[in-house]
Amino acid sequence: MDIEREKVIRAKQNLKEFDYLYRKYFPIMNNFVFHRVNNEADRHEIVSNVFFKAMKKLALFRFMDSHKCSFSSWLYRIAVNEINQFYRNKKRSEKIVDMYKFNQVDGTQMGISYELVRAKLHDFKPEDQNLIALKYFEKLSYKELGEIYKKSEGAMKVKMHRLMGRLRDSIEKEIKNERS
Repeated sequence: MDIEREKVIRAKQNLKEFDYLYRKYFPIMNNFVFHRVNNEADRHEIVSNVFFKAMKKLALFRFMDSHKCSFSSWLYRIAVNEINQFYRNKKRSEKIVDMYKFNQVDGTQMGISYELVRAKLHDFKPEDQNLIALKYFEKLSYKELGEIYKKSEGAMKVKMHRLMGRLRDSIEKEIKNERS
């Protein structure tokens, strides 16, 4: 039995054992939320809600052997839901992508400006922006994305392929328009 599974089982029996999981995953969840929410107080509230809900619902968490659902995937799912709920509640006009910390080197290596990629991602739905962020900024695998979104690994590959195709087409169209 791995350490994570053992700690989750112990935490289900005694919430004091949740401390290990909190210490392990707090920096990861904090970083994930940091890149999506601009206001520091809001970020702290969201991360707190993630762990409060995880602790409250811990008894319902199940390791899914058929889907290999990990505790971290479950926390990411809670975090994505909390971020989406935050933006729905605030009814903000700005989209989540404005908060991403893009690596400007990546865009320039491709010959595409950072600003253009950011502007084109801004046109995507917040749910799609989150998916792109999890894949490319959090470096999650398709398997992990499938666990978070409760879809197969193949479905996540197809979804990401389509999203990246839309992004590529949008950028190419913009570049073509600029040259005309």
